[in-house]
Amino acid sequence: MGRSSFKVVAHLSGGKLVKGYTDTLPAKDLDTLLKNEPVSIPREIAVRTVESGESIAVPLESLKALFFVKTFEGSEDYKEIKFFEGHPPIEGLWVRARFHDGETIEGIVRNSLHYLVDPGFLLKPPDPHSNNQILYVVKNSLRDFQVLGVRHTY
Repeated sequence: MGRSSFKVVAHLSGGKLVKGYTDTLPAKDLDTLLKNEPVSIPREIAVRTVESGESIAVPLESLKALFFVKTFEGSEDYKEIKFFEGHPPIEGLWVRARFHDGETIEGIVRNSLHYLVDPGFLLKPPDPHSNNQILYVVKNSLRDFQVLGVRHTY
């Protein structure tokens, strides 16, 4: 399978952001990445930064989450929806994740044991208009995690 370059914003656990591109993930596009979970994320993610164009190694343990984004700028005027209004129509586990820094987000994770045993998991956020398409959440960055519901089919 070929690899593609993904636009990412690496949110480090100390609050710093690293914006750039990574091609260290085994997928051609985000849909393939989501459908092929479990995703083997390397212990270091190579990110070619937007600022300098240089590639830096971001250690997995230094991350809060890796955000796969549409643009690096986002929209300051847009108020992102971080919670579902009702049971989501997407197949998977409906979860709420609360990070150590106080941020809380809901999303959908694949219904498999891998989200329990791997160091992190992919989360599809509730807002289709958000700049964030998917997140790779590092479990060590979580203070709390709850399963809110399950949807087996669309």
